[in-house]
Amino acid sequence: MFKRIDRYIMMKYLTTFFVAISLIIMLASVFDFSERLDAFMGKGEVKPKVSEILIDYYLNFAIFFANLFTPLFAFISVIFFTSRMASRLEIVSILSTGTSYWRMLVPFVMAAMLLACVNWVSANYVIPQANLDKMNFEKKYFHKINISLPNIHRNYTDSESVYVKSFNFATKSGTAFSYDKFVDGPLVKKIMSRDVVYDSANNKWRLVNYIVRDFSGLKEKMKTGSQMDTTFPFTPDIFRTEVKKMITMSNSELNAFIKAEKAKGSKYINVYLLEKHQRNANPFAVVIMTLLAVPIASRKVRGGIGFHLAMGVALAFTYIYIGKIFTASASTGGMDPFWAVWLPNFIFLAMAGVLVRFAQK
Repeated sequence: MFKRIDRYIMMKYLTTFFVAISLIIMLASVFDFSERLDAFMGKGEVKPKVSEILIDYYLNFAIFFANLFTPLFAFISVIFFTSRMASRLEIVSILSTGTSYWRMLVPFVMAAMLLACVNWVSANYVIPQANLDKMNFEKKYFHKINISLPNIHRNYTDSESVYVKSFNFATKSGTAFSYDKFVDGPLVKKIMSRDVVYDSANNKWRLVNYIVRDFSGLKEKMKTGSQMDTTFPFTPDIFRTEVKKMITMSNSELNAFIKAEKAKGSKYINVYLLEKHQRNANPFAVVIMTLLAVPIASRKVRGGIGFHLAMGVALAFTYIYIGKIFTASASTGGMDPFWAVWLPNFIFLAMAGVLVRFAQK
């Protein structure tokens, strides 16, 4: 059963958090609006409705960034209001009643767990749809160029693979195309072209400045030409790299997508796995950052809130910096994505445990 002090701390926590996150989102929205003003005014393009701007774009914009920054602003919020409580000797009053330090942490942890649950549900079920609506708005009114990431390699069967340096889905054309076919191990055919264009009407590919090499043991036949129309058992969709679109997928869709991309031999598997693990690690980080913030801010020191905030911001950016190093390493294959996402949480959980253990009681 929650006591009055528990409800007081939880209300302080949640109120400070929602005020802080609302202010930063409003500030970010103002800057974004100033950059997008020409597009919103429809200069030379289709003009979006006010309701579309507010709901399809900025509402989804706010949901995404609120979810993304929840751990950081939970940490800053706890630092801020706990430091104020310490400066007004409220922490001393709570402990002087015989309440243990661990018992005092309960309302902080309960509020953090509430935010963590909201964060997890949002990340896995709300954010994907919000991102999809926002991307559809951007595609319709901002006319972003639909180009694949560079250097796409796909294994579409066990014996055939295809490569393209870049592919533009608007024009259905690519550069530096290559097709390889293997039979029982050895390479038997290789087709290369400077440019490739897909004819959707005839389901054919046009190769420009091509080279066809056929291998039979140690023998090789080579044919070159300026243009050739041919068929392949794939469409331009094989070159789609869903690195950005993955943020529009629900948990089940993301898992199915990762499985399909592994079968294609995608080199972006680690990027997809990072997204998957991040959705579960971020909510856990809310609780960790709360446990880290309370012992820092509950000690009454000279400098008060300013000192606590400076110390808290330094720790928060250290956490972010370590996370960025690990995720960068994982995205290039140097580290397992699971550990890249979860290791910073484990490190700061241990740090929080030490701070709580030796906190001023």
